[in-house]
Amino acid sequence: MLDLEKKKRQEINNMVAILEQIDLPDIILLTRDANTLLLRQQEQCRDAESKRSDG
Repeated sequence: MLDLEKKKRQEINNMVAILEQIDLPDIILLTRDANTLLLRQQEQCRDAESKRSDG
């Protein structure tokens, strides 16, 4: 698990480096996409919890 967290942190650092080099409209677009991904992940977690409660 620790290795996964380390890789995640490295990818976040890579994303920050990229974001620092692009223009604001593109950052806004990426932010919108990231929010969509986060909402989808949260929905999947709720669905999984609901299935565990039902089953």
